[in-house]
Amino acid sequence: MSSHDRDLGWMLENMLTKAPGGRHALVLSKDGLKVCYTPGLSVDAADQLSAIAAGIQSLALSASGEFGEGLGAGQSMVEFRGGVLLIVPAGEGAHLAVVTTEDAEVGLVAHFMNELVDQIGDHLTAPPRRPQAAPQPPDGARPPSGTS
Repeated sequence: MSSHDRDLGWMLENMLTKAPGGRHALVLSKDGLKVCYTPGLSVDAADQLSAIAAGIQSLALSASGEFGEGLGAGQSMVEFRGGVLLIVPAGEGAHLAVVTTEDAEVGLVAHFMNELVDQIGDHLTAPPRRPQAAPQPPDGARPPSGTS
């Protein structure tokens, strides 16, 4: 884990201590890869939560395009037995997701999430991945042919 990820992890933990009822937090790329997360999540649970949050935000983006005033997903919330999942955009290509207990004050948790994004949103970016170019043969070298 890089020092950048440790710093973000510490900030996520700090946000959870301020937000009553916050259980887990993670930053994810819009394509569902975890960037950093709080220690209460195992690696597998963080992967699963990242995929779930990315899927929810993707659906929210589709709904926005179809029924909203332009393309742009805002905050998403899913309530389930035992808690709530909140997701907010967090910098270029990234989202912040928080899982709460069922008795959490969702408005207050969302406030602290947005406050964190406002403070450090520039550091919560997940630029798009670019495919690597295929290796090229050295100058003058001929690629092997399939025939003799």
